[in-house]
Amino acid sequence: MRDSLNFLDDAYEVLEAENGKSGLDMLRVARPDVVLLDITMPQLGGLPVCSEIKRDPATARTEIVIVSARTESDFISESLEAGASDYVTKPFQPSELVRRVQRVLERAKAAV
Repeated sequence: MRDSLNFLDDAYEVLEAENGKSGLDMLRVARPDVVLLDITMPQLGGLPVCSEIKRDPATARTEIVIVSARTESDFISESLEAGASDYVTKPFQPSELVRRVQRVLERAKAAV
């Protein structure tokens, strides 16, 4: 997914993890405002990672945007129920992903 997100480097500090387990480890140290989470990852898939982020009080307020090629409505609903703030399907327009990330961050800021 990283190759398709290079455009975010201009507006955001972007960190990348190679798999779900290292992503969780990185999240606990870096404390990002938002996580873009692919569903298909080695070692630990996106839904378990999403659930773990939301279950841990130290990371539960982290916003999560799922980015996936899966378009089934049941799967999207399951992702949102696991705690994702939004769901973006691949392929996506870079401008649309930026708008979605900005919207999630604005909602989070307004809720504080």
